[in-house]
Amino acid sequence: MRRLFLALTSAMSVVAVGHMASAADLYQPVYKAPPNVPGWTGWYLGVNAGASFGSVKTDFNVAPVTVTTNIPGLNTFNIPGFAGSNTESPSGFIGGGQIGYNWQFSPIWVVGLEADFQGALEKDHSTLTDNFSLSFSCGAGGTFTCPVNGILVRDYETKIDWFGTVRLRAGYVWGNMDVLSYVTGGLAYGKVDVEGTSTVSGTIGGTATTPSPAFSTTHAIGHSNVNTGWVVGFGTEGRLTGMPGWSWKIEALYVDLGHLNDTDATSVVSCRSGEALVPCTATATGGQTTTNTHFTDGILRGGLNYHF
Repeated sequence: MRRLFLALTSAMSVVAVGHMASAADLYQPVYKAPPNVPGWTGWYLGVNAGASFGSVKTDFNVAPVTVTTNIPGLNTFNIPGFAGSNTESPSGFIGGGQIGYNWQFSPIWVVGLEADFQGALEKDHSTLTDNFSLSFSCGAGGTFTCPVNGILVRDYETKIDWFGTVRLRAGYVWGNMDVLSYVTGGLAYGKVDVEGTSTVSGTIGGTATTPSPAFSTTHAIGHSNVNTGWVVGFGTEGRLTGMPGWSWKIEALYVDLGHLNDTDATSVVSCRSGEALVPCTATATGGQTTTNTHFTDGILRGGLNYHF
């Protein structure tokens, strides 16, 4: 009897242990792989649009003007030169595209290279005036005083026609690994333009026997060029939910396109009388105008990229 009891007890122990092992297997946690979050490494291509806020400073230097007359005792006289500066804001709409490559070299750090090209509608216009008054002794023996009253008018426009950049980007990934914030900087290039005229004109007070003559000389100022410079900025790019491969971005850049210098030698000289049917009695030469213009631009734009 004792042997039968021991045999039954052993059999029940084996069954119990088997049930416990089965239960442990049943409730053992199942390993689940983490979601497959796409990385940032690879090529991308996109479009962008936004606004630009340019700042263009121009320094002017106008050479003296020589006026020749047939007024007795006042054959020639000189009008001193002028110097000054003015800042314009050629702001407007921009739009273009970009291409680039990213390399995600760690779970949160990304570096890359991006090139973009932008069409621009950036221009501004100014008309600057400087009045002047002089007086000279004239007439036989210098017995009279001839007053001279005149004005310098600089009428000009500055433009940024288009520009592009080639930049390095470096940033970190956050927000469930689907947002990239970065800083950027590199080379900038673009077509810049200054166009206008510089005119010195005036009248000479006559004597009792000579009418008051008028004079004027005009120079074309400025030209255009493709300048190179530099760019720095920052931005954020994020994946679009439900649209695999697509991302949005917003970016701010500061662009310096350098200086545009010009010295104009060609002038248009006019000679006219203050009264009808009176021979011309004064001509003006000189007034050569030199300009030095510095182009900078602030950019705020958004865009879409497709990652291959």
